[in-house]
Amino acid sequence: MKFTLTTPALIFSTISLLLLAYTNRFSILASLIRDLHDKAKEKGEKDYIIKSQLSSLKKRVRLIRNMQFLAILSLFFCVFSMFLLFFNQNLAGEIVFAIGLGLLMLSLILSAIEINISVHALNIQLSESVKEGAELDK
Repeated sequence: MKFTLTTPALIFSTISLLLLAYTNRFSILASLIRDLHDKAKEKGEKDYIIKSQLSSLKKRVRLIRNMQFLAILSLFFCVFSMFLLFFNQNLAGEIVFAIGLGLLMLSLILSAIEINISVHALNIQLSESVKEGAELDK
């Protein structure tokens, strides 16, 4: 396979879409954290569900920050790779591009971990809803 200046450019749209998705996830989490924080103030510190959700959200925000950082670094390395290729530094450009792809893979791994935490938090909420529904049926 011939590695040319356009090869790293193929990744740009992927990284841009990922960053958009990560930013949307972050915005939704920020809104949810604000809502839960207000509910925690109303109900007091003893509500287990709210405390569990806030703990989960804190982990998720940290993961999303790291996902975004790795995706941005990946984009930087792709651009730097193109810069090197432009100046006929083919081996260095290929190495830098490979590093960019590795960073993108790490970002995707963190995304999978964040989704897993999100599902766990939803399961906590659902288990509480099922308990409440069972009590109403009595």
